Amino acid sequence: SAYERLCRPIPTNPIELLGYKISFMGEAHLRWLFGEIFMDASYFFHTDNDRPLIFDCGSNIGMSVLFFKKLYQNARIVAFEPDPATFATLRQNVVQNRLSDVELHSVAIGSNSGQIELFRDPSPESSSLKMSTLRQRHDGPGVVVPSRRLSEFIKSDIDLLKLDVEGAEDAVMDELADSGKLRYVRRLHLEYHHHIDATADKLSSMLRLIEDNGFGYQLRSIAKPWP
Repeated sequence: SAYERLCRPIPTNPIELLGYKISFMGEAHLRWLFGEIFMDASYFFHTDNDRPLIFDCGSNIGMSVLFFKKLYQNARIVAFEPDPATFATLRQNVVQNRLSDVELHSVAIGSNSGQIELFRDPSPESSSLKMSTLRQRHDGPGVVVPSRRLSEFIKSDIDLLKLDVEGAEDAVMDELADSGKLRYVRRLHLEYHHHIDATADKLSSMLRLIEDNGFGYQLRSIAKPWP
């Protein structure tokens, strides 16, 4: 099985899994993404639309894109990934699997259009390979990348908005609500990074914004392992 193959050392990059050819940026990173996205099915959703429109903000190397295409092969996906190195692997995974109706953007999503500095997790053992606008989140080297408002890309109803933007979710959600574009979103999968600043408690504000825009919600928290 795919799981059994990932439990052993991985001899090739790309690796063939579940009918896909998957390029990756480290074995630990690949195993973590496969476990979260394919085994735990974190982004599973149901829709009666056989051609759902999915906005994938924080696509990383594209494992979520592959999952959505496995779930709904006719899905239309708009994917955003700001890290230039990670974006190159994302694009490679889309191209080598001949995925259609996938639109890629190498930009950060934020409250303004222009440029923004992001900071990388410096740990070689990091499973995320993600970048954040906040040094409290990642304190590695910074890189300046283009940034865009998400509302600029939304022209019609979205079946699923997946938002994993490493601490920028407050700014992104506020901008979507202020522009009126949050009302175009039918389903939302939001990864909320609580207590990046240990003195700030703003979760209730996010929940109020979600409620005020007509969403019901479920909360899931993953506890840290014992030390």
